[in-house]
Amino acid sequence: MSEYNKLRESVGWRQIDRQRAEKGLDNSYYTIAAYDEERAVGFARVIGDGGYMYLIADVMVDPQYQGQGIGKAILGYINEWLDSLAQGDLFVMVNLMSTKGNEGFYEKSGFVRRPNDEMGAGMVRWINT
Repeated sequence: MSEYNKLRESVGWRQIDRQRAEKGLDNSYYTIAAYDEERAVGFARVIGDGGYMYLIADVMVDPQYQGQGIGKAILGYINEWLDSLAQGDLFVMVNLMSTKGNEGFYEKSGFVRRPNDEMGAGMVRWINT
C-alpha cells in the first residue's frame, strides 16, 4: 500500500488512508502496475458494476518515467481487458476522468472529450469531514 501512496504522491495526488486504499484496490475489477526492478513506477485500475459500466481510475506514471510509453502500455492492457467484455451483442461503457492537459493521451485510445454535442461535462465531488 505504501507503494500506491508513494506513486500518488509522485504525481501530486492526495494520500489515501491505508484501510480505504486496500479496500478500494481489493474491490477493483482489474489492476495493473509497471515496475522498475522493485519500484512501482506506473499504475492504473478499473472499477465498475460488473455489468456494462466501468471506470478507469488512478492512471499514474511517476514523472521520472513519463514519456517512455509506460502509460500507453498500461492503457493498452486495460483496453484489451475491457474489449474482451464486449462480445457479440454485448457492450460496455468505459468512463475516465483525465487529469488536466492529458486529454490528448486518452483520445489516442478512442476516448472522446466531454462536454461535446451529445454529453455534458464530467463532474466530481470530494467529501471531507
